[in-house]
Amino acid sequence: MVMELQGMKAISGHVCRSDATVLAWIRDYDFPAKKIGGIWESTTEAIAKWKEKIFNGEIVLGNVGQRATSQKKHKKAKKSA
Repeated sequence: MVMELQGMKAISGHVCRSDATVLAWIRDYDFPAKKIGGIWESTTEAIAKWKEKIFNGEIVLGNVGQRATSQKKHKKAKKSA
């Protein structure tokens, strides 16, 4: 069942991480949340799909604050080299 998550507290509580970590994931790792009308929103389904990408190696999480490493970004770097 898909649940809508409204507010950073609901989103960070769902993934059991701090608000700061979730904000870093949004910035650096394409975490599926958007600020709409001043309120952060996401869905449990979108987060589950994002986690699948981590498990499949499409997204590699580093320490918070580091930039994302993903297969897509590596391919772009190789093409421009």
